Amino acid sequence: MTKPVENAWKNVRFTPARIERPATVEEVQSIVNQARVSGQKIKVIGGGHSMNDNFRTDGILVDLSRLNRILSVDPATGVAEVEAGVTLGDAIVEFANHKLHFPSLGSWHSQSIAGAIATSTHGSSLSHGSLSDIVVEIEAVLADGKVHRFSGSGNEVRAMRCHLGLLGILTKVKLKLSPAFCLSCAVTRHPAPWAFGQILDTARSNEYVNMLWIPDLDMACIRMLTSETPCPRNQVALDLEHRFVHRSMLSFRIEDVGFFVAAHLYQLMPRRYGPRYCRFVQKAFFDDQGVIDNSYRVFLYDQYREPTENNRLRMIMNVEYAFDVKDLAPVLMEMRARLQELRARGHYLNYPRVHVRFAPRSDATLTGLNADRDTAYVGIYVLGSVRHKRQIPIALEIEELFLRHGGRPHWGKYRYLTTRSFEDTYQGFAAFEAVRHKLDPDDMFSAKQDMFHGLNRFARPERGAMLRSVFDPDEYQEIRLL
Repeated sequence: MTKPVENAWKNVRFTPARIERPATVEEVQSIVNQARVSGQKIKVIGGGHSMNDNFRTDGILVDLSRLNRILSVDPATGVAEVEAGVTLGDAIVEFANHKLHFPSLGSWHSQSIAGAIATSTHGSSLSHGSLSDIVVEIEAVLADGKVHRFSGSGNEVRAMRCHLGLLGILTKVKLKLSPAFCLSCAVTRHPAPWAFGQILDTARSNEYVNMLWIPDLDMACIRMLTSETPCPRNQVALDLEHRFVHRSMLSFRIEDVGFFVAAHLYQLMPRRYGPRYCRFVQKAFFDDQGVIDNSYRVFLYDQYREPTENNRLRMIMNVEYAFDVKDLAPVLMEMRARLQELRARGHYLNYPRVHVRFAPRSDATLTGLNADRDTAYVGIYVLGSVRHKRQIPIALEIEELFLRHGGRPHWGKYRYLTTRSFEDTYQGFAAFEAVRHKLDPDDMFSAKQDMFHGLNRFARPERGAMLRSVFDPDEYQEIRLL
């Protein structure tokens, strides 16, 4: 009997009919051909980082983890070809050996390449786009069981660059990389209204910028990364690594339990415990203040926390939308007023932080979050493990606000609303659907229900099970030094 499958965040759990782990393109073709004959659906999983149902299936789940080779790296052209199941972490290390880096990255490195481009995974820069934007060529097995290659600028390759898991099974990807570079990090703290007025100008005048807003403190922290060459790794970077690597696993477990308890106290007595709890939430954003290091280590500011956080206790649901940058300040100001009203009525976000990031307009995709417009991403965070039902009305109000301002929900993140009205914000959505119907006419790779359907009804583990997870070695991994 097939065992249940969970995503990395522990909010999606399901049991497929069977799990396949192909190691070759020929094995992928065989799986697709068998599914076509038997009439079964197929979904694909990489690192399991999606917070929604985009890989849920009661049919065949294809795990790409064995398609994990780096096929070629050309330092002269900056083009590398990898198999689709390669993790970002493995790719980062191999590319760095050839003095090549990703031009921009998010904060996690255990995603697969196929999964990262499927959902338009991004960093934060108005100079460098998402991972989908650096894709040169894609090889995939389609519903006909044949191997197809996509490149150039037509609608098929534009659809494939942000494929949403709906077009076929990716087997190989070519990427255009940047020469190796280093970054220095500076974080400043400001009153929120001032930061809202300045953040877009700051993002336009600096290569890498993002912002963390703590609504309860009415303060915002702006993080600026500056390219440095040459760049010996400085002592601040070495001290940061030492601080995490030499901590005992027991200390991480104690921190998780403390965070879980503090989050509950904050919800029960927000005015009394709020300032202390919010300062704790804010503190992690300053971890790499003053760091100078290889670019990928600075981009991956969660590289030390990712393997050492217990997602049953924290279960962080990130609700993120992408906006035209011209709408950023109005979105933030309206959010600020709305959250103030909610707090006055005793309704507090249980993880009180809002993250703002950026990406430039791109024509490389049809459904990439930054397609057709310079983009600002705004994300709220909800702890599914802490009085989650009380959070749903707050999150719904914020999402309704996001949709009023033309927001596009992140394809890999969480949602409480299931409306598809956001499709109208994509100039290329109809073209994507036309490509999907052409490449998968029998909907082999389409789920029976929307990837965002009914997410807020996930079954939270009982508190006893969550606390027992502190002693489960599978919940914690060793920190990987890249």
